Amino acid sequence: MQFTLNAAQSVATVLAFLMIGYALQRHIPLLKNNYVPAPFLGGVTLCLVLALVRTQLNITLDMSLVAIFAAAFFASIGLRINRALLAQGVKQQVIFLLLVVGVAVVQNLLALLVGSLLGLSAAETLLHGSLVFMGDATLAPLFQQLGGTANLLPELNAVSLLAVLVGTLLGGQVFVALKSKVDLSGTLKPPAPAFTPLDLLRYLFIFALAMAIGFLPSQHGLGQWFSPVGGAFVAGLALRMILDRTKWMEVSLPPVNLLGNVSLSLFLTFVFATLPWQGLHDITLTGVLLVLFNSILLVVVAVYGVGRIMGRNTLATYVAAGLPGFSLGNPASTMATLQCIKENHGALPLAIFIVPPVGAWLINVINPYIIRLFF
Repeated sequence: MQFTLNAAQSVATVLAFLMIGYALQRHIPLLKNNYVPAPFLGGVTLCLVLALVRTQLNITLDMSLVAIFAAAFFASIGLRINRALLAQGVKQQVIFLLLVVGVAVVQNLLALLVGSLLGLSAAETLLHGSLVFMGDATLAPLFQQLGGTANLLPELNAVSLLAVLVGTLLGGQVFVALKSKVDLSGTLKPPAPAFTPLDLLRYLFIFALAMAIGFLPSQHGLGQWFSPVGGAFVAGLALRMILDRTKWMEVSLPPVNLLGNVSLSLFLTFVFATLPWQGLHDITLTGVLLVLFNSILLVVVAVYGVGRIMGRNTLATYVAAGLPGFSLGNPASTMATLQCIKENHGALPLAIFIVPPVGAWLINVINPYIIRLFF
């Protein structure tokens, strides 16, 4: 029997399993101590449940709101940054972007080296470079443009899925390795938000406006440069600057954090619940080796490189923990890791300003050009 949940039913289902994810994290110390994100636990649990009942009831989630949740979170990033934080963070964001570009270059060099040693075809080599690791597998059309054949798409998907799984767990391990070396007492622990119905209406309007503006570039053929998340981030940032100058309303962190984090949790749980995990059975030994090599590369860069470049401090530790997720297959993994760390140790607005915009937007603009340099 086929049954498709509507948007409201899908959100209710995802919220239920998100709470299950938090319950698993709370009752299994190993998960919490290793920063395994609750949306990942809830999403994978939902995916398993849907798979178990599929022979009797094939349930499909409505995904129409997922892009809205993602854009809302990125709008919240922009709204959290005032002029002082912007001036402080731009330089760090550029430095991190350059570091990530360097990682993408090395990923392609590593693919070429392994491909040469194993005698892989050009197409097989292509699907083991930054095309599949840096960001996610949405570059499959580029893979075919550069000579990749349709019969290799299942392997591309399998490599990406294994990378997502590893990347989601690896960020927490990087944080475990680094957290004892820095002072985490300076992080922010925003109080619970307190606002009137009119205040809530104003915040919802600002979020909706940022998202509405954020979708405009994609609607007018500019999505290659400004994806909805990138557009919402820039729009949120611009609106924050305007609001601070005009004094129409004071943007307070607790309400912005609440709306942004709820949106993020829903987005992440949807993503992890609907990834085609069954595609892992198409993984090859070469794919496993490349995921392993890239994992080692990213651990080395995160543990030893980020601190040297950005300073051995709390910010660099948060940034380092965020690096493996999107560099091994999915920006959602990075955002889940940072959210989990924040829930346990407090927030760093600059880390959110630096990592997700680079990992979910800027590198995805640059990566196709990097790929074409090598293939």
